[in-house]
Amino acid sequence: MKDIKKVRKKVEELKDIVIDASIPERKKIHFNPTLSREKPSKRYIELLSIYKDLHKVSEKMFNGRSLMKYIDVIGAYLEKNECKTLLDYGSGKGHLYTENYKTVERGEEMGEPLPDRWGLDSYQLYDPAYPEYRELPTGKFDAVICTDVIEHIPTPDLGWVIDEIYSYAKKIVFINVACFKALKILEDGTNAHASVFHKFDWLDLLEYKSIPHKDLVIYPFFDMFNEKEEVVVSGFKTRHLPVTVELKQKTEEDRDVRDS
Repeated sequence: MKDIKKVRKKVEELKDIVIDASIPERKKIHFNPTLSREKPSKRYIELLSIYKDLHKVSEKMFNGRSLMKYIDVIGAYLEKNECKTLLDYGSGKGHLYTENYKTVERGEEMGEPLPDRWGLDSYQLYDPAYPEYRELPTGKFDAVICTDVIEHIPTPDLGWVIDEIYSYAKKIVFINVACFKALKILEDGTNAHASVFHKFDWLDLLEYKSIPHKDLVIYPFFDMFNEKEEVVVSGFKTRHLPVTVELKQKTEEDRDVRDS
């Protein structure tokens, strides 16, 4: 109980923090290929412990709010690719999948839990920091989604985490990444976003890791500040070879990201 009070006090102190709206410099993402699920980095283990404590602070903590803005986009890709089974990798408490969906900010706008809205036959939630969903998934799923997760992973561990995400998918993977520092500062004084990179450097890594998965379509979406300090969402589609195209909002024509 003492530890929970300590964490709750720390959360209450996280106010009036000015977000860093700078655009990350381009640089290659160097992960450690010797790390794995069985042998993660020391920092990964430390962060897992911190997030376990944060989950206990409130039912609203990591309840699925960050998924809200993408439910229609994901729903369209699920329908387009005829996906009926789904894994949410890093789901948090996953309230949007249950009758608790109304407890999530703006969740009442959905009108029904995500499995019904998306027409799923089955789904599984995975989050190593939340006891109810900490068991590793088994088998494969038509779709794997991962939102507001991999920027929280220490850079040395990114390789095995992305490999694991891809390994569970049969048809598509949807990944959303924030490309800026978080407002939240963890109890050890570090920023909650452990890995902050330019969207094109994330693309290079996600593209590289997709090479062995010739049957998968990857949909990476990035939140990144522009020169006006406005957060802009950029969506892409990566398929085997790999070939990556940027997804347009106002035209159906795809553009090669290398021409950006």
